[in-house]
Amino acid sequence: MLAKAGGDIELSILPVAVSWHCALDGSLPRFQLTAAELTELGHQLYELLAQFRGYVAAKVGWDPESFLDPAELRNEWSAELNDGRLHGLVLCDKLHTELDLSTDYDVFQPGYRWIPYRGEEQSNLTAD
Repeated sequence: MLAKAGGDIELSILPVAVSWHCALDGSLPRFQLTAAELTELGHQLYELLAQFRGYVAAKVGWDPESFLDPAELRNEWSAELNDGRLHGLVLCDKLHTELDLSTDYDVFQPGYRWIPYRGEEQSNLTAD
């Protein structure tokens, strides 16, 4: 799904019938995945993301949009960015530098740094 957010373009990739009551799934029944299955799906989405270039920020997960706006990251999430709590967040090198973040971030791919994805935990959104 493509959406225009201000001057930016937002791309969302939604696995069919996995999200929580997504209108795009229509009448399809929702697949209840375990935390391990969601983790595997997350890893596959990061593999797909590694093929893209030109984005500023990316994150796999439930409702990641609030983590992708540079101004919101700067104003609302600076503590979490500095202590590494936003696992799975991928930032272009330019934004990483602008946010004055530590060098503890790993290289995701050339031009991008990240806090490595740790997978999903059991919750009321998982089948286990």
